[in-house]
Amino acid sequence: MTISEIDAKIRIEIGDNLNISNAHGVDLKTCLITPNKQQYADPINDGNKIELWTVLEETPDGNGYKICYNEGSDNFGLGMKTNKDELLYLGDYGTFLETLTNM
Repeated sequence: MTISEIDAKIRIEIGDNLNISNAHGVDLKTCLITPNKQQYADPINDGNKIELWTVLEETPDGNGYKICYNEGSDNFGLGMKTNKDELLYLGDYGTFLETLTNM
């Protein structure tokens, strides 16, 4: 999958409405980022890594939640940075908007 294809999946859901938010007050205008592949720790298989596309950072410093796209499941899910400065995948939540809502 390419950056453009992942962007298109998100845009199909949100359209031009960048005013959508959630209980955390996420501002899509500032929190959506150019999708980039990153290694996340697999919560099920200790020591294994999963390559996911990070598409949203809750906070500019990277310490908040992240929304990731999982090509394998064709779902979006949540991730976070651990106290060891590693990325941890929390699991699939479904569509981009379902994941944003459940953050």
